[in-house]
Amino acid sequence: MGLTDKISTLIFALVVISVIVFLVMSAYVVGPASRLKKGEKIILVVELIGIGGIIVYAGSELLLHVVF
Repeated sequence: MGLTDKISTLIFALVVISVIVFLVMSAYVVGPASRLKKGEKIILVVELIGIGGIIVYAGSELLLHVVF
């Protein structure tokens, strides 16, 4: 594995770690989702969809960088 592959893997790992930290901290600040209003739940779902998109994008970039 070359240096550029290691850097790409490191960047992907940092993105995943930052997303996990963000989710844990936001769950701590927001609290249980059952107490949220309908609009707040919609915002939470959109946030999770965005985070999933970031993970998929970072993973596909890493995969394409390693393969090609």
